[in-house]
Amino acid sequence: MKINYNRSVEGFTLVELMVATTVLALVTLIIGNGFRLGMDAWGKGERETSLTQRFRVLSGMLSQQIKSSYPYEIDVDDDKAVLFQGDEDSILFATAIADKPYGGFRWVRYSTEEGVLFMKEGFLPDKEFEEKTKGKEEIVDSDVVEFKLEYYSIDDEEWKESWDYGENLPGAVKVKISYFEPFLIHIPMGRASDNKEKE
Repeated sequence: MKINYNRSVEGFTLVELMVATTVLALVTLIIGNGFRLGMDAWGKGERETSLTQRFRVLSGMLSQQIKSSYPYEIDVDDDKAVLFQGDEDSILFATAIADKPYGGFRWVRYSTEEGVLFMKEGFLPDKEFEEKTKGKEEIVDSDVVEFKLEYYSIDDEEWKESWDYGENLPGAVKVKISYFEPFLIHIPMGRASDNKEKE
């Protein structure tokens, strides 16, 4: 058997190598960008899920407490007034306490400052509660982009930016938290007291 050692073996040309390298680089770039976009989308989804969960917890807590507002009367300038006061970024009200061992009422105050939502509360009756409501205590959320409150006056049939001590409670409170849509909290005792006055 005769072996022919003179047969030429063809290899890749320089142009073919350059084309193959370019194609490989483009495929790697596309895959890398796709992976990065996927990771960014996953991270964004996780952040949005976390924000939504925080919003649900916060809105649920606010709704439960504000909804149970009670027209608790206090002495203001030698006169009786309902304990409910609020402006665009803070609210103070009296609510029936749910803790069975104690019973009775408590005051609750929410306020915001530089994107931080604070809460403070205490038991009623308390002659020094106005002094105790000042200052900050418990941090509810440290990353609130926006917190805005409005109060519905049943008598005037309009929304107001603030509510002062008076004869009754507002009929509802509108709450805006961060970029979420505002939600309404109806106050049954506010509407009940208004209906009683009309009767």
